[in-house]
Amino acid sequence: MTALSLAGCTKIEDGPLERITENYVFDPTDKNGFYAEQFLNNIYSILPNGYNRVGGDLLDAATDDAMPSRNAVSIERFTTSSLSALSNPDDAWSKNYEGIRKANIFLKNIDIVPVPAKIPFWKAETRFLRAMFYFELVKRYGGVPLVGDEVLDAEKPKNFTRNSFEECINYIVAECDAIKGAVRPDPLAAGDYGRISNGVVLALKARTLLYAASPLYNGGNIGGTADQKKYQGYANFDAERWNLAAQAANDLMLTGKFKIDGVTFNNVFIVRKNDEVILGYLRNNSSDLETNNGPVGYALASAQGRTSPTQDLVEAFPGLNGRDITDPVSGFVATNPYANRDPRLASTVLYNGVNWLSRPLQTYEGGLDKPNNNSTQTKTGYYLRKHLGNFATATLYSAQPHNFPIFRYAEVLLNYAEARNEYLTAPDASVYKVLQDIRKRAGITAGTTPGYSYGLKSSGMTKDEMRIAIRNERRIEMAFEEQRFWDLRRWKTAETVLNKDLNGMIITRNATTGALTYQKAVVGKISFANPRMYFYPIPYAEITKNTNLVQNTGW
Repeated sequence: MTALSLAGCTKIEDGPLERITENYVFDPTDKNGFYAEQFLNNIYSILPNGYNRVGGDLLDAATDDAMPSRNAVSIERFTTSSLSALSNPDDAWSKNYEGIRKANIFLKNIDIVPVPAKIPFWKAETRFLRAMFYFELVKRYGGVPLVGDEVLDAEKPKNFTRNSFEECINYIVAECDAIKGAVRPDPLAAGDYGRISNGVVLALKARTLLYAASPLYNGGNIGGTADQKKYQGYANFDAERWNLAAQAANDLMLTGKFKIDGVTFNNVFIVRKNDEVILGYLRNNSSDLETNNGPVGYALASAQGRTSPTQDLVEAFPGLNGRDITDPVSGFVATNPYANRDPRLASTVLYNGVNWLSRPLQTYEGGLDKPNNNSTQTKTGYYLRKHLGNFATATLYSAQPHNFPIFRYAEVLLNYAEARNEYLTAPDASVYKVLQDIRKRAGITAGTTPGYSYGLKSSGMTKDEMRIAIRNERRIEMAFEEQRFWDLRRWKTAETVLNKDLNGMIITRNATTGALTYQKAVVGKISFANPRMYFYPIPYAEITKNTNLVQNTGW
């Protein structure tokens, strides 16, 4: 598959697929299963696509990693705690139940299509997609109604009750276990890239169990009625859930089918097929990411600069030697703050002086990219770099392969390290190795200081110290991949981390000498005003349609 679309299909373009009769799509005379496969491709299109999807902004602009550069009513529902059951810009209820309904239509009808060699793969893929849609619901709402194989009638809704969080987790894991041997093996053939493979199934299982083991769900309930509590997590903490999560991640690691070694960090996001991406949302080549998020000062590029990474994120990246920039031995120099830093910084944000579109970026006050003339511009002194093509020496943006990484191997490694560390009383060698391997790939130097490797202690870290290290590594490695928004919730730290001022870098340039002065400054605020924000509210329209649905705590 080169893109998840219905391009080129003329038979079923005249209306939504679910409105076309099943006999039309699932045709016993369609010897190649062409139309049924187009229906399946349409189900794939419901998978998460994280590019500027929340009112035109990245979901990360609802965290401490970034701000919207313009007044952005949608994303600010999160940053100002003004989310409601009537107004949720990331309301995924209808979208994912639509996917579940289409999956059930497919599974009900596919056996009449005369392509026996493909049908087992297609069935397994569809079951995965259905499980994935349930995961997307559970991470937002907690336990949701499990509808089984029933094809719901949108015109005649049934009054399902919510299943418990535990029942939903068990269902997703059971589906992954049932189909992991029925999907295509890795590595996928060229024509199958983007489809569900064994590694994809194992990655969903690992992520699901990681979430289930995390503090919010693993006995960390936010309160409410007895029903609300069972929808929002397990009643009691059980350390064994961390062990199950670590084992699930290790199962994928042991396949040896994916790697980070030898994969250039930036290429993970702009090369369609590589050894690290387990599943990407495939899109046609485009330059929309660049025009939406690129710096505003390039007349020919006409970019909108929508995303402003924060100084808080920039400071999370260590020095080139891996040491925190507050450490005197890190090599950090306040008058030249972007020199000798973790190379992932330059692959994640665009900062003043970096070459872009054949000139140095000017984010100093009054510079071309921060003109202060009431137009949309960076609020923080930074623009987004991650996911954008390599345009240092170009003059215009050109179409690039931008495929949102739904699962990639570095996340699996970090999932393992987190779960393993939380399960043990102190981290073992396998946990240290994950961080060392990720930092080595990033380009951080190994160093020669006794007791340190790639900037971190090579032994003797406490469980708490390692937790801090893993969480920061996850932040900088997975920035702008829709991870931190959910991480801060599952760790149950959002009420602290997302209640604070947000910082940027104010840069002034001496008109005579050209010397630059850097000053950290507060440029905005973020609010997580109530523990109810850990879960989305069930949409008001669903609550009024189905009186059996119990609303989440506090909404």
